[in-house]
Amino acid sequence: MNNSNYFLGIMTAIVGLMMLLAAEPVVQVLVIVLGISAILDGGFMLAAVAPLCVERNFKIQCFVRGLAGIVVGLLCVVIPLRMAEFAWKTFVYIFAVYSIFAAICQIPITLTLRQEGFPVKRHVIEIVASLVLAIILFLLPGSAGFMIIRIGGAVLLLAGAAITFLAWKNRDIIADDAIVRDE
Repeated sequence: MNNSNYFLGIMTAIVGLMMLLAAEPVVQVLVIVLGISAILDGGFMLAAVAPLCVERNFKIQCFVRGLAGIVVGLLCVVIPLRMAEFAWKTFVYIFAVYSIFAAICQIPITLTLRQEGFPVKRHVIEIVASLVLAIILFLLPGSAGFMIIRIGGAVLLLAGAAITFLAWKNRDIIADDAIVRDE
């Protein structure tokens, strides 16, 4: 085992501990990270998916979805950094609504890509993930959402401890300049 497994375990445990002890700031960071992902997804939609088909409606749907992702993403990144608690709670809901909108827009895009013969597995997964994310985001600002964050933190803390323990248990044993594998 190399040192990267120790690092992975320790970092996972630290993130889990942060989620347990400071759920509200974790949600604030989550909004910013989701905003960045929306910007990237919108850019991908405009740059990579829109050129795949020449049909006008397809291009309009890709443009609307891509532009909406970029705008909502920018708002999720910039405004919570400038405003107080109200802003991040508001943008949790805005991003949840955007996720539902993105899933609805993605359905005809996926159907068109399928008719054109392109693989659509990634797009179907994106639709399902957007809907699941929207449900989770609607729960986040309430007490149930903080409970979800804390449960996730406990799981990550335990996973980090397990990764670190397994890295330690499966380490190489060095004796007299020779590596002996413990099997």
